[in-house]
Amino acid sequence: GAAAAAAAGLNSEEGLTYRRIHTKQQPSDELQGLFLGTFGPHGPEVLALSRGISSDSGEEELTAVKLTGDANVPAGEVSFRVRIGRRHRRDGKGVYPPQLDVKARYPGEGRIASPGFTNKRWVEGELLVFSGSSSGSSSVTNGAALGFVWNVPGDKRFL
Repeated sequence: GAAAAAAAGLNSEEGLTYRRIHTKQQPSDELQGLFLGTFGPHGPEVLALSRGISSDSGEEELTAVKLTGDANVPAGEVSFRVRIGRRHRRDGKGVYPPQLDVKARYPGEGRIASPGFTNKRWVEGELLVFSGSSSGSSSVTNGAALGFVWNVPGDKRFL
């Protein structure tokens, strides 16, 4: 309710309502479920992350589908996809500032597009799994469990 709205930077007194969305994934799986992400100037968006097998590689993959979209990548489209098999897991130490408290990284691709979902393309990126070991969460990530970094020349954004 109000706490979620405040965390998303929204005013709950403007007529916004929040309802629980029931899902079938295992509650102990930190990589699946519904996540609130912030996409720079586009503001907060809801993503559904789910595991599956890639039709291209036959490997385990995590796919993030936008439940709410923006002017560039609309709802219902894949925002990013990540190879999450054990052989793809990378250590998070020494790559990002220690304040982010990254415990694992996974390679993937992020979707970018111009307004109206034109000039859409995939760019390299990686999923960051934050450990939040120090007092429950990192002050830099504001308690986020995951982040995705798009490797776009001159621009890096976190989920």
